[in-house]
Amino acid sequence: KSGYKYSTLYAHMSRFSPQFHLGSHVKLGEVIGYVGQTGLATGPHVHYEFRINGVHYDPMKVKLPHAAPIPKSQRQDFKRYAHQMMALLNTK
Repeated sequence: KSGYKYSTLYAHMSRFSPQFHLGSHVKLGEVIGYVGQTGLATGPHVHYEFRINGVHYDPMKVKLPHAAPIPKSQRQDFKRYAHQMMALLNTK
């Protein structure tokens, strides 16, 4: 999930990357898992779903919001705050 608004689902995977677990944060370009053929699938593939507020949308047509860049003068403060928040989120 990405916050409470966006969520994705990956199914028919042969396995997931060992570096991730439920609640992990994923960055652009990271391998999440590997293609598989589970259940009644007729061939190897990844079933991908994209939802906004629980409603399915075509991921190729969704226009996601863009955020304004963080001003250079505020980046250090932002990074420090983000690091603190990530530490809290990763507390078990």
